[in-house]
Amino acid sequence: MLRCRKFLVSIIGLLIFGLTISSYAEQEIEDLIDIAESKGKIIAIFEGRKTITFDLRPKEKVLWSGSRGYLGAFLTDQHFFVMSTSLDAWQALPLRLDESGKGVASLSEYIALLVTKDRAVGFDATSNQFIETQLPHQDELISAEVERYVAVVITSSRAFGLAAESSAFTEIFLRGGETIEEIKLTYSKATVRTSDRLLTFEASGLLWKELRLY
Repeated sequence: MLRCRKFLVSIIGLLIFGLTISSYAEQEIEDLIDIAESKGKIIAIFEGRKTITFDLRPKEKVLWSGSRGYLGAFLTDQHFFVMSTSLDAWQALPLRLDESGKGVASLSEYIALLVTKDRAVGFDATSNQFIETQLPHQDELISAEVERYVAVVITSSRAFGLAAESSAFTEIFLRGGETIEEIKLTYSKATVRTSDRLLTFEASGLLWKELRLY
């Protein structure tokens, strides 16, 4: 009976997430998770009532942490940890040795983003899973940004977009000699102005659109 009740609560929570994202309303979303690190543990506290902990490995160091909306996250020298309000345990993404201490993490109400030299990883609060894409070898990371429903990763040769409720990153190639002039994110849209084009990625469309400027 208890398992059934927990399952129904999780389903209801996911339906609420989905309805909210579908509307793309720009109202404020309350932060529902507080996080803390104490005595080798990472801790998630849900509205001051429920607490979920995870034991870090010996000598594992926390490099970054944040909580916003439905998500809380920790980046250590060994893992990327994420918690959402519909989970009962921390989700852990192991890092490779060559990624240790070199990741860039950021967070919105629905998306947690980690970018290392070789890959970009998003975590979506609606699906509660990590979504990964490989970055081009030898590319320079120009920008990694996230807003409520969208995240973008810009390298020297490509732009990658991830939307809440999607299952993969979408990419678009930059042309030879094309440079990034401006990057702007709103709750549900990313706009990238280059020297040649205006590139847009919307959470409701999932594909990049382009408009030549000259």
